[in-house]
Amino acid sequence: MSYTFTTLREAVQDYTQNEETSFVANMGMFVELAEERVLKSVQLNEFQKNAAGTMASGNQFLNVPSDFLAPFSLSITSSSSYVFLMFKDLDYVQTYNPNPATIGVPKYYAQFDVNNLLIGPTPDAAYTTTLSYFYRPASLTESLLVLTVGATGSFTNGETITGGTSGVVSTIKSIPSSTTLSILVPSGTFTDGETITGTTSGATTTVTSTGADTTVSWTSENAEIALLYGTLIEASTYMKGEQDVMAMYNSRFGEAISRLKNFGEAEEVSDEYRTGQIRRQKS
Repeated sequence: MSYTFTTLREAVQDYTQNEETSFVANMGMFVELAEERVLKSVQLNEFQKNAAGTMASGNQFLNVPSDFLAPFSLSITSSSSYVFLMFKDLDYVQTYNPNPATIGVPKYYAQFDVNNLLIGPTPDAAYTTTLSYFYRPASLTESLLVLTVGATGSFTNGETITGGTSGVVSTIKSIPSSTTLSILVPSGTFTDGETITGTTSGATTTVTSTGADTTVSWTSENAEIALLYGTLIEASTYMKGEQDVMAMYNSRFGEAISRLKNFGEAEEVSDEYRTGQIRRQKS
């Protein structure tokens, strides 16, 4: 079994017995947080990339790619040789090199925030880098469906549309033809015959047919149970759910993650270059 965004939303609503408007509107956030929870719990080799870059001399920060999830390794080229930096906790690197003006050959790195790694000591030269990292695959919340309308008129790509009857909100990603809009799968469902309005252009049109949501993601196909219970954890946290129910969801999530790790035929080990991180190797 695999989930589309629509079927996952329906499953979560069935479990929680909640169809309140703001709850449904936040479903995309619940799913994204659940995907993050799954992917950080199991870092599989198929989601590993390498990115070449350069450390700026005198700059203790190194930008990470936009799809960065977690580091695997970081190396620099020094005297024509690869030198691997050791991954440490942020406070370790900050304590090791409390003065950013202190420069030298980099030895340690830590994750500073979602966009940067912290290097210690501050690079004394413009070193070429190779960052091996785990990346985020496409989110289920990025699924698209085609909305058939009376006429696309002056709607624009990227603008928000709102259903006059349903109150459903979505974003136009492209306009394939004069009678179709490709939109992000919304948290709710547009109603055939209702008027939709663009918040930027002010354009209006009538929905004649709502397309089917058929898009799946890696997590919704290969980690569907973990994704379901991860989403239920996030949804129940939002609802301030009962502790025994939350404990059950967390237990089921943990069981699903264990099965997913076995699916990857991997075991958790760590080394001095990735202290505190999971390194995955096939048995």
